[in-house]
Amino acid sequence: MFQNINFTTPSIIFGMDTLNQVGKQAKKLGASRVLLLTGPNVQKAGYVEKVAALLKAESIEVEVNIQGRNTPEPATHIPEAVAEVAKNMKADVIIGMGGGSVLDVAKMASALLTNPLKVRDYFGREKVPNRGIPTIMIPTTSGTGAEVTKHAIFLDEETQVKKAVASSALLPNVAIIDPLLTVSCPQVVTANAGIDALIHAVEPFVSKNANPVTDCIALKAISLMTKWLGPAFADGDDLDARYNMALGSVMAGLVLNNSGTSIVHALAYPIGGEYHVPHGPSLTCIILPCFDYIMLARQEKFALMAEAMGERIEGLTTREAAELSLIALEDLLKKLNLPTTLTHLNITDRSRVDQWAIDAHAEQRLLSRAVRKLSVDDIKIIYNNSF
Repeated sequence: MFQNINFTTPSIIFGMDTLNQVGKQAKKLGASRVLLLTGPNVQKAGYVEKVAALLKAESIEVEVNIQGRNTPEPATHIPEAVAEVAKNMKADVIIGMGGGSVLDVAKMASALLTNPLKVRDYFGREKVPNRGIPTIMIPTTSGTGAEVTKHAIFLDEETQVKKAVASSALLPNVAIIDPLLTVSCPQVVTANAGIDALIHAVEPFVSKNANPVTDCIALKAISLMTKWLGPAFADGDDLDARYNMALGSVMAGLVLNNSGTSIVHALAYPIGGEYHVPHGPSLTCIILPCFDYIMLARQEKFALMAEAMGERIEGLTTREAAELSLIALEDLLKKLNLPTTLTHLNITDRSRVDQWAIDAHAEQRLLSRAVRKLSVDDIKIIYNNSF
């Protein structure tokens, strides 16, 4: 079979102390006034002052916008408010520095400067017609991969469901990934962000949209992160672990951007929106029954996944090797203190399953990539198996 492959990526600058390049990169984009979007923890770590100094050294004016919120995903009004700030200061470049949510807000705020509607009007695939002003993304976690993707996730305040804007117009111009910025991550953030990154590699790997390029990158990302996530979690000062997790995370982001997630993310959105569960745990509490339900369609790939995770598959049947991937994944989740069931999150109300299934089934942008066609009743089974 001959497959057409499109592979898109921002300009990527990766390595220790690469944060020092932010001023020159902003200057290349024509920056004279920059809106620097970040969060309070990043500010406390001293990174904001450093970036501001690097920008000012290039004669670039800087306004800092500190983001705070009370839900794991930013609500739709937040990027709209940031866009107003950028418009009023006449920003010509937006820099997002922080976790995935801060980067998503930065991407969307940029797009809103050149597109007239509200965030809700752009939910879905390729609905943003015009690119925004240039953006630079600097992740401080490993991570969501948001620095290299065209996606931005927000809480739809009307439905209390997480939804995505997925448009090429949101793709950042430059991603600067400096593993040293992740050393300050608390243990729980290391686990939540790290497992999110791992899922961004494994889920597209077993999706319909996988291709030979993303498969190679995904397997390497899986290998890196299953080896180094544990050490990064155990000792945040382990620079080898931080370096390799940052590398695995950005590779997973490239896989996500070019092959996309599917069943796990589709089923996680209703739960995360309703219960305001952080993104990583909203995925881990359902991933095992999700993968068990689709494994019959991609046993060979699940077997390769097990091998990439460091499991010995010699002498095993394809089915045995495939099932080993779920055993290894469950073991990793437990060692990271992450939930493997809904009950672990104190979610026990099964009366909500019917509505979750309807909401998840509506996420056809994601479910269209699933290797098994799923009805609403199929999704109900998966949710019930998640308790």
